[in-house]
Amino acid sequence: MKRVKVVLDFDGTLTDEARQARELKGIAQRMLAEKILKVPLNDVKRRYNQVRKAILSSPHKYHWSVNGLKATYAHEGAYLLNTSILQEVMRSDLNYLRVVIRKFPANALDSVTLASNHLFHRGTIQVDPHFLKGAEDLLVELIKHPTIDPVILTNSETKKIEKNLKALNIGRKGTRNRFAYEIEILGDTRQYHMDPDWEQHFEHHHYGSTQILPVNGQFSIDLRRPVYHAVLKQILEEGFDEVVVVADGLSLAGALPLVMGLTFVLKKTGYTPEWCETCVREHPNGRVVNDLAELKEYLFGLVA
Repeated sequence: MKRVKVVLDFDGTLTDEARQARELKGIAQRMLAEKILKVPLNDVKRRYNQVRKAILSSPHKYHWSVNGLKATYAHEGAYLLNTSILQEVMRSDLNYLRVVIRKFPANALDSVTLASNHLFHRGTIQVDPHFLKGAEDLLVELIKHPTIDPVILTNSETKKIEKNLKALNIGRKGTRNRFAYEIEILGDTRQYHMDPDWEQHFEHHHYGSTQILPVNGQFSIDLRRPVYHAVLKQILEEGFDEVVVVADGLSLAGALPLVMGLTFVLKKTGYTPEWCETCVREHPNGRVVNDLAELKEYLFGLVA
């Protein structure tokens, strides 16, 4: 029988990320103003709204920057938009930037990325999950299937995913718990971790050997993601007949699996840009689904 590894993104793929992002926005703004910058909250809110307007009017110009490289465009998802706005707020004001550099000394990641990660992880742990219709059914059926091995792979921290899955009576595989079902969770996988010195190249069916995936005249995706690459490579070495990565965004989670020869399924959301959908549909390893019902039908069709 065909054995399939299904790698599931969490936020936006299984949850209503747009609804959750509205809650995170207020939490992150307060944390940035009161805990980090020590400035009036209204100052941060005003600058936040200015940046948001600028990003949405020219989405090709704004991105989540990590170590000087584009990790993802700001408008590809609700959480990504929030993170990108916060980064631009911190980076565009010299006084703010000085505070951030002092409080978050750069290591393998730059100071602004470390600060925005802090705001994301500390903020989302306070946000209640809003699962999409069919999420529980999909996870349970994947867990129960004899030849499908599901794993949640996410930039969020493992403890946040564990906390959220409790609502579905699902626990993390390998831990002592009494949940009806268990699933493997690989948290904080740093799909956004960019390394300008990484020399790995990939073969593309149109562009040949490349580190940059061209999409169109305005958008391209940088593939220099060694941490995410190592995670995917380890999964590939498990010996499954097919590895399928499912996510709601292309740059962070989808482009690298595509050029590595994995199947990538883009689950559309209200934020999905047309250029992302077009890129995935035109790639031989790509697939686009509109909702979890369509995703379930596709995944189980692989082992029918």
